[in-house]
Amino acid sequence: MEEILNSKTDFGQVAEDLVKFLKDEESESAKALLSPFSYAELNEIFKRVPVELRADSLLLLDSAKAIELIRNIDDDPEEHFMRELTSAEDSRIVHELYGKDDRNAVVDLPPFVVQKLLARGVGDANEIIEDSMEYLMESKQLALLKSILVELNPVDIAGILDDFKEDDLLRIYRLLPKDMATDVFVYLPPEVSQHLLTKMSQAEAAAVIDGIYADDAADLLDEMPSMVVKQLLAKSKPETRAAVNHLLQYKEDSAGSIMTVEFVDLKETYTVSQAIDTIRKTGIDKETINNCFVLDAQRKLLGMVTLRKLLLSDPSDKVGDLMEENVILVRTSTDQEEVARLFKKYDFTSMPVCDSENRLVGIVTADDIMDIIQEEAEEDFSKMAAMAPIEDTYLKTSVWKHSRGRILWLLFLMISATFTGLVINGFDAQLSIFLSSFIPLLMGTAGNCGSQASTTIIRALALDQIKPKDFVKVSLKEGRIALICSSVLAVANMVRVIIMYWWTMGTDILMVGVVLGISLIIICFVAQILGSLLPILAKKIKVDPALMAAPVISTIMDTLAVLTYCLILMAFDPLIATSIKATEVAQTFVSLSQAFA
Repeated sequence: MEEILNSKTDFGQVAEDLVKFLKDEESESAKALLSPFSYAELNEIFKRVPVELRADSLLLLDSAKAIELIRNIDDDPEEHFMRELTSAEDSRIVHELYGKDDRNAVVDLPPFVVQKLLARGVGDANEIIEDSMEYLMESKQLALLKSILVELNPVDIAGILDDFKEDDLLRIYRLLPKDMATDVFVYLPPEVSQHLLTKMSQAEAAAVIDGIYADDAADLLDEMPSMVVKQLLAKSKPETRAAVNHLLQYKEDSAGSIMTVEFVDLKETYTVSQAIDTIRKTGIDKETINNCFVLDAQRKLLGMVTLRKLLLSDPSDKVGDLMEENVILVRTSTDQEEVARLFKKYDFTSMPVCDSENRLVGIVTADDIMDIIQEEAEEDFSKMAAMAPIEDTYLKTSVWKHSRGRILWLLFLMISATFTGLVINGFDAQLSIFLSSFIPLLMGTAGNCGSQASTTIIRALALDQIKPKDFVKVSLKEGRIALICSSVLAVANMVRVIIMYWWTMGTDILMVGVVLGISLIIICFVAQILGSLLPILAKKIKVDPALMAAPVISTIMDTLAVLTYCLILMAFDPLIATSIKATEVAQTFVSLSQAFA
C-alpha cells in the first residue's frame, strides 16, 4: 500500500489497484487507497477506471466528499469522470448522494449530467433535480436558477416549468433569454402556455405569438376564449394575424388545421445560385428548408427540389430543370390520419398542402405528424379499452371526466350482457348444475379468441396492411387459424374433463367431453371470424375499427357462446341428460354425508 501511495502521479496504476479492490470486494482497502488524493487527482483516477465501475468508485467516498468532488471538478464534459456514465448510473449517484432534505443537487451536478438525467427520465433523479430547482426559486436564488436553466434543452425546461406553481411560472419564464423563451413556449403543455399568456401583458403575449410558428400559434389560440384571441391578435404583426386566421378556418383534424404556412418557395426560372440566396434570406423564418417548393405566379405548385440537390448542382443550373414535378400532395380537407399514413409510406419529412385549385397554402412537417400519430394511437387505445378518449394527461384529467369517459361504455356493455342471462334462462331445462359449470370456460375462451383476432386485424388496418376489400382473404385465413386453435383447445379440454371427472361419472363423461369439444370448435371459429370481420365492416362504413375491440367482441361472444353450447346440448340431451342428473344426485349425497361426518 505504501508503494502505491508514494507514486501518486501514476494514476493508471492507482486506477488498476482500485479496480482490483472493487472486484475482490475489499471496500475498506479501496477507501484507504483513495483517501490521500485531492479532488483533481481523484478525477484523474476515476477517468481511468472502467465506465461500469466509476459509480462504485465514487460511492466509496463518504457523501460529503463525493459531493465536493463533483462540485469542484470543471464542468467540461471531456475532462469529467462522469462523461461516459450511463443515465442509469448518473441516476444512481444522484439517488445515493441526495434526497428530499438535500436540495442542492442541481447546483452541484455538472450541467451535462443534469441535461442527461432530464432527457432520459431515469429513476427518481428527475424529482430530486426538480425539487432542487424549486428550492432555488423558493430561496430567491434567481440568478443561479437562470444560469442552470440556460444550459438545458428547451424541451426539458418546458417539462420543469410544468411542475412549478402557477404563481412562479411567469417569473421563471422571464428569466430565460428571449430566443430560448420562445423555443420553450412551444413545448409547454397547452394549459401552462395559456396560463402564461393570460398573465403577460398584451404586448408581451403578442410578441410571443409573433415569435412562434403560425401553426403552433393557431393550435394554442384555438383553445382560448375568442375575446382573448382577438385581443392578442390585435397586438400581433399583420402577417402573423393573417397566417393564424388562415389556419383557424380549417376543419379540426384536417391537413389544413395541422399545416404551417412557413415554407420556402422558389420560381422555376431561378438559377441554383439565386435559389440558395433566397433560402439564405428567408430560411431563418421557415419551419424547414430541406424541401423547397416551386410555384408559378398564381402560387400553383409546379414541383419540389431538395436543398441537397441544390447544393450539389452547378450554380448556373435552372431550378425548373432540377425540380421533381410528380409531387405527392394532400388537400386542406384531407384527414390527418391519411396524411400520417402517406408520411409513413413515403418516408417524408414534409408534405405540401394545396387547395382545390392546386395553390400551395402550407406544408405539414414530420414533427406535426409525430404528434398526430401519438394522438391517434391514444385515441385508438382508449376505444379498444371501451372508453371515450381523453385529451389531457391522466393526472390532469378530473375524476368526473374519467368517469364520464368510461360509464357510458360500461352501461352499454352491461345491458348487452343481459342477453346472455336471457339465453341461460331460456335453456334452463337443458342446463344442469354440472353442465352450467362449463359456461365460464366457454365464454372466456370465446372472448379471448375474438379479442386476439380483432386486435390483429385492427393493427393490420391501422398499418394499411389490409383493406376492406380483403375481407374474403381475411375470413379464409382466420377460419383456418380458428380450426387449428380450436381443435387443439377442444382436445386439451376433453382430456382435462375426462381426467377430472372420470372417477365420479365413468364412461358417461366421454359424451360431455365430446359436447364441450364440439362447442369449443364452433365457438372459437365464430369468435375469430367475427373478431376479424367486424373491424373491417366498421372501416367499410367509415366507423373507427378500434370500436370493435376486446370489450365489444367479448360481450357479443358471451351471448353466442352460451347460445351455441345450449343448442348443442339440446342435440345431445337424450344421450347425456340421465347420466348427468344421476351424477349430480350422487354428488349431493356424498357432500351431505361428508358434512355430517
